[in-house]
Amino acid sequence: MSEFPFKYHLRISPRSRSIRFRVTPAHGLEVVIPQGYDPGQVPALLKRRQRWIRAALERVESLRAFYGPAAAWCLPGRIELPAVGLAWAVTAKQGDNAVRTAVREAGAGQLLISGAIDDEPACRTALGRWLLRQAHQHLVPGLERTSRELGLPYKRALIRRQKTRWGSCSRSGTISLNAKLLFLSPETVNYVMIHELCHRVELNHSPRFWRLVERHCPDYRRIDAQRRELWKAVPRWADAP
Repeated sequence: MSEFPFKYHLRISPRSRSIRFRVTPAHGLEVVIPQGYDPGQVPALLKRRQRWIRAALERVESLRAFYGPAAAWCLPGRIELPAVGLAWAVTAKQGDNAVRTAVREAGAGQLLISGAIDDEPACRTALGRWLLRQAHQHLVPGLERTSRELGLPYKRALIRRQKTRWGSCSRSGTISLNAKLLFLSPETVNYVMIHELCHRVELNHSPRFWRLVERHCPDYRRIDAQRRELWKAVPRWADAP
């Protein structure tokens, strides 16, 4: 649908209680309205939010330029997590209920996705929840081990799905790790953990900070130089819908 000042796709959601704006590389600007809402009111809303929308569209264009043309959505046939050396064959079962995910360990592993498997947002949400569980199971213990080995304690660990950061460290001592680290090599994950733990001593990127990083990861420059390219290892379904 094309209306001033933006082109957008209008979607009516019976379950939605409010108007939502979404900007994605695949669909551009999508406006979700509750059932019964007057679509004629949408252009005025777009005009009021145009600064946010324009910025979001610009970010999406940058992502398109980086990743290239978006491929058509399809469920992955196999999921590999190089960080922990695990892989799953993916099977799907159509159903009327909301998408659910369940993992059955059998040899290399099997991931069963059942429910509305033709619903891309629902499938990505379900797979995202599964990915977060895997990250909690593997990344948090890894951070604990690295913390003990380096003698750099932290207060608590969070697992998130950040868009632009592999990890972060707060002043309060909370370290956040991106669940998408599971798609990277063990060497890279180890470096990210070392990087964030060093921020417990130097909450900056000063020369002292990098000397501390180098003490624990002598090859950090090579790994750090690749961080932009690393996003290409993340499959489309792993990005938050």
